Amino acid sequence: MTFFVIFMSLVAELTWLSFAPLRGTAWVAGWYSWLERVVHLRRFTGNASVLVAIAVPVGFVAWVFNAVVDDSTLLTLAGGIAVLLFCSGPRDLASEIEFYKRDYLDQDDEALALERDNFLNQVSAPVGDPDRPYELAVVQAANDGLFAPMFWFVVLGPVGAVVFRMSSVFVGNQILGAGEREIAARLYDILLWLPARLLAVGLGLAGTLGPVVRVFSRARHGLGGSEKLLGAAALAALGDHRDDTEAGDDDHIAAIHAMFGLVKRGFLVWLVMLALLVAAGVA
Repeated sequence: MTFFVIFMSLVAELTWLSFAPLRGTAWVAGWYSWLERVVHLRRFTGNASVLVAIAVPVGFVAWVFNAVVDDSTLLTLAGGIAVLLFCSGPRDLASEIEFYKRDYLDQDDEALALERDNFLNQVSAPVGDPDRPYELAVVQAANDGLFAPMFWFVVLGPVGAVVFRMSSVFVGNQILGAGEREIAARLYDILLWLPARLLAVGLGLAGTLGPVVRVFSRARHGLGGSEKLLGAAALAALGDHRDDTEAGDDDHIAAIHAMFGLVKRGFLVWLVMLALLVAAGVA
C-alpha cells in the first residue's frame, strides 16, 4: 500500500498537474499565533513551543488514520495520497521549471519578476555562474519538496510526512523567537540528514557513481551541511551530461533540464528499490 501511495503521488507531482493552491503554508504561522494568543504557549513551554505546535497536528493525523480510516483500504489509500501531496512541495517543480523556461527564453523580465515564488527566480547568482547554483536549486528543491517527505512517509507513515513538512516551514519563520528557530532548524537538520544522503546515492546510481563516492569520502557527516553534500553529489553525478535537454534549450535551460532529468532517474532508482522491498515482504 505504501508503494502505491508513493507511486501515485510521484506521478502526480512530476507531471503538469499543479497542487500549489492546496499547499499554502500561511496556516502554520496562523496556527502558531493562535496557540500563543489563546494558550500562551511560550509561557509554559519556552523555546520548545515550536515542537508542541508540530506535535498537535501530528497527533491529530495519527488519530485520524488509526481511529477513522484504518479499517478501510480505500480510505487509507486516498488519505495517504492526500497527506503526501499536501506535505510535498510546496513547490511544483515541473511546472515552475517550465514557467521559468518560458519566461527566460522569451526574455520576459517582467514575467520573471512577477513570479517571485518560483524557486529558480530566488537564485540570486547570475546565469552562467561556475558554481552552477540553478542546478543546485533544482536538486535541493526536489529533496526538500519530494524525496524527504516521501522517505518519512515510508518510515513513519502519514505522520512522518507531516512532521517533516511542518519542520521545514518553521525553519527561519520570523514568527518564532531566536531560540525557537534554532530548535526548528536542528529538527529539520535531523530529518534532512538521511534523505539527503539516500537521494545522493540514488543520483549516483542514476548518473555517475564514482565521483559521488569521492564526494562522500571527503564530506563531513555531521547534522549540518546535508544540502551542501547533496548538491556536490548531484553535480558530480551529472557531470557535463545533457541527456534530458529539449529542442530550443540554450546552455542555461539545458543544464536545468539535465539536472531535473537526473533527479527523476534518481527517484526511479529508489522507487524500484521500494518495489523490491515490497515484493520481498520487507516494506
